[in-house]
Amino acid sequence: MKKVYIYNKYNRFWHWTQAALILFLALTGLEVHGTMQIFGYENAVIYHNNAAWSLIVLIVFTIFWDFTIGEWKQYIPTLKLMTDQINYYITGIFKKAPHPTHKTKYTKFNPLQRMTYLGLKMLIIPVMITSGLLYFYFFSNINNGTPLSLDWIAHLHTFGAFILVGFVIVHVYLTTTGHTVTSSIKAMITGWEEMSDEDAKYAIEEGLQVKLNEMKAELKTAQKDELLDNALKHVEEIFGFTHDFSLKKAVDKTGIGYFRINKDGRYEEVNDGWLNMYKCTAIEDVLNKPIALNRDREDIDIVENIFKRVMKGETIQSGEVKRVCKTGEIGYHTFTASPVRDSEGIIVGIEGFIIDTTQQHKIN
Repeated sequence: MKKVYIYNKYNRFWHWTQAALILFLALTGLEVHGTMQIFGYENAVIYHNNAAWSLIVLIVFTIFWDFTIGEWKQYIPTLKLMTDQINYYITGIFKKAPHPTHKTKYTKFNPLQRMTYLGLKMLIIPVMITSGLLYFYFFSNINNGTPLSLDWIAHLHTFGAFILVGFVIVHVYLTTTGHTVTSSIKAMITGWEEMSDEDAKYAIEEGLQVKLNEMKAELKTAQKDELLDNALKHVEEIFGFTHDFSLKKAVDKTGIGYFRINKDGRYEEVNDGWLNMYKCTAIEDVLNKPIALNRDREDIDIVENIFKRVMKGETIQSGEVKRVCKTGEIGYHTFTASPVRDSEGIIVGIEGFIIDTTQQHKIN
């Protein structure tokens, strides 16, 4: 079982604030309706109205936030795997069948959830807000004591309220269908979702691919001295929650070069991306070779100094550097190098990745 960072702080803030407001609105609404008595009728009306305005402000701000950072894409409906998802909830979950979809930071909702949440945001919530405002202002300002019937508005508002309460009940139940009974609730508190190794690997790979696509766009315009700051900091967000995985596994399919060097300064592992950048045909040409491999004489001291700094616990992020390929060609890349620690926290080597910038260098 692994943990992957799925929900950021604002995700968690608006989720719990919205949940609290909806439940409080239901509670005060029941008292206004005459079903129960807790605060007193007059106070219940005041509390209900204030909570309603708070929810409206939260919704407006969240919509702005969704469109600003692209979260609105989470709600785009899709029929892909919809039947599989429905079958999973009806029968598959009781047979311990694998979940048909994968949850990631960029695809938090399965197809059924997308449809449900979109309907909630586009239909139920607007109906509740509109009917509530109509009832409040129509009764307060237009009616003015005239005996006009507002039953249809009240009934519509009450109907929507019961749908919302039903949604909350079903939603709470579905939170128990995660990797463990409490994993989804814990994730909405801490941001970290407990997943199977397979699901976590999928989430990491998708997150890394998204960030790499963003980096490719940035590389077209980034200056050499800004390359790492503007690009690698995004990848670090991914690597920041992949400490339970080998860094190599996370980047193997991306074309990024991965390297791992032991405490003696010799290569222990490199991936295909690294070999391709250095024009090496066999990994045997690299393993157990010193870090000065494929370096100009004047660069050896710099490389060895970087190695010593990382072995002392520092993480190094470079600007663009030159490399000498096995064929004699000159290439350019950025790199990051971080210490590798054993289970006791002792530094036993370094690892990191390189991103090719040769084409960008030629353009500039």
